[in-house]
Amino acid sequence: MFCEVTNPRQLWDAHWESLNNDIEAMTRRECDDPTVTLSEDALKDCALYEIDRVLIRNEHYLEDFPMFPKSNYVPPNHGRNRLVQEELAYDQHSLTTNVNNVEDRLNDDQCSAYETILAIVTNKKGKLFFVYGNGGTGKTFF
Repeated sequence: MFCEVTNPRQLWDAHWESLNNDIEAMTRRECDDPTVTLSEDALKDCALYEIDRVLIRNEHYLEDFPMFPKSNYVPPNHGRNRLVQEELAYDQHSLTTNVNNVEDRLNDDQCSAYETILAIVTNKKGKLFFVYGNGGTGKTFF
């Protein structure tokens, strides 16, 4: 996060209601019921949950701010692992564009590994891959 909020609780108290419309719309979509309405407490819980998700992506947690109320919200898909959910929620268009831009720039070893992995994934064969190498050998690029 790139700002310093001097009083997070005051900011929350003054602006939590501005999140209402988005949260109710999301809940209606999740429940597939356009008539769903949430209580003020439920709206606050959902808003705090969403704030915590943003904080987590920025290596912070709602618990880092003790003046904040705690969320008791349990998402509808609470039986699924949050980390797995985040990994499954990738932007396919962005990834496809990235692959198309990078594919031609792979070196011979990277290209061989890429083609092997792609063939196994395409044919739905279960395998575990571990990419290793010294620093500067292109693991991150790969």
